[in-house]
Amino acid sequence: MNPSIDVVYDIGEIRLGSAATDVPARIFPSGKAINVAKAIKTLGEDVRVAGLAHEHNRAQFAGYLESLGISSDFITVPGQTRINVTLAETAIGQSTHINSISSPMPPGAGDDMERFFKTNVARGDVCVLSGSIPKGIETDFYKKLITICKDKGAFVFLDTTGEALKIGVRAKPNMIKPNLEELEGFFNEKIQGVHHIALKGKRLVDMGVGHVFISLGADGMIAIHENDCLLCATPQVRVVDAIGSGDAVVAGLIVGLKRQFSFTEMCRMATACGASNAMHLGPGNIARDEVWQLMEEVHIKAI
Repeated sequence: MNPSIDVVYDIGEIRLGSAATDVPARIFPSGKAINVAKAIKTLGEDVRVAGLAHEHNRAQFAGYLESLGISSDFITVPGQTRINVTLAETAIGQSTHINSISSPMPPGAGDDMERFFKTNVARGDVCVLSGSIPKGIETDFYKKLITICKDKGAFVFLDTTGEALKIGVRAKPNMIKPNLEELEGFFNEKIQGVHHIALKGKRLVDMGVGHVFISLGADGMIAIHENDCLLCATPQVRVVDAIGSGDAVVAGLIVGLKRQFSFTEMCRMATACGASNAMHLGPGNIARDEVWQLMEEVHIKAI
């Protein structure tokens, strides 16, 4: 619902106040849904992206996804898409990200997406509702989509933040993946320590969420389903760009679910996907063979 055009400059090292010339650049459509879809496709599953696209950039989004073998359905809205810039300092192994603000969506854009879901979602589908809600769309938008999807017999993964997460949880999505900051925002309190985090995750399960995955960044994640509570430690890798690692985790969870992995193996694949993403420039960029190798290095223990 809140796409962007990403520009990545591969620069040796930034010298503030100076000019950098002849810098290699990569420009590509982005956004959490696209990042998730790219990783799912790399793992060998078919995926379809739906969302809003500004009229000046719609063809760019559709063409980019088509080049990756990903089908798309976009509702066109007026204006231009926001631009996000990444300055990748390859000499010192760090990246700086500058994300611009998005323009408000026109009235009725949310209603158009609801009609799309009512028409296109079918029993057995897995629907990933990801990203922030832009201005102009009601904060209960994801709650409405979750209800539509569940009524259709689809499985729903909600990956958002703030009020959209708080309201969306009321519709009892099958999966959510807050990070620690988002978890603290949900419960409006400071949460410290693995067991405290796990207790809060269990409360979300008690509220009707089927699977809760709490991202701990480089420390991995805590995964909770029914009576299982697992601490999944990320393999030690050389981090190039961690942006999009959470989206890669979502992709791994969805593919593990689709292939009927056990809960532990689903978590293992997801954690490996997040690590693989961190080893490459650009969000949602993972390597399939690398994921299989990293899965053997993921340490999981019950807590």
